[in-house]
Amino acid sequence: MTELKVYDATGVQRPIAAETNPDGSISPRHGFSAEAAALVEAVREAVEIVTPARRHKAVTPSDDAVLEDVLTLFVGFGGAVAIEAGGGVAVYHCQSGTLLPVAAHKVLATGTTASEIVALVK
Repeated sequence: MTELKVYDATGVQRPIAAETNPDGSISPRHGFSAEAAALVEAVREAVEIVTPARRHKAVTPSDDAVLEDVLTLFVGFGGAVAIEAGGGVAVYHCQSGTLLPVAAHKVLATGTTASEIVALVK
């Protein structure tokens, strides 16, 4: 159950309750409109994007190993960084000390020449 406090047309603050569906989305309850649910989901996604990393983890490039909850990558020693994200592969050429703001699922061994890569994770 999620409770939001919103202001009505008269300026009075009122709680609005919403239940969470199995997929994590918010379902309407007690007058919680579909538009309000969409707004809450958009805010939740925006907050997740700008949330600072909570942990860090050394990354060994691998064509098989899957990374979870990556917010950005730090490249300690520059070179090419081949990543897989969103079903596609991209290669970034980075200088030493680069923060690469990508939600990578994999840092691929094939095509990666950079080293000392650290994942900043949720």
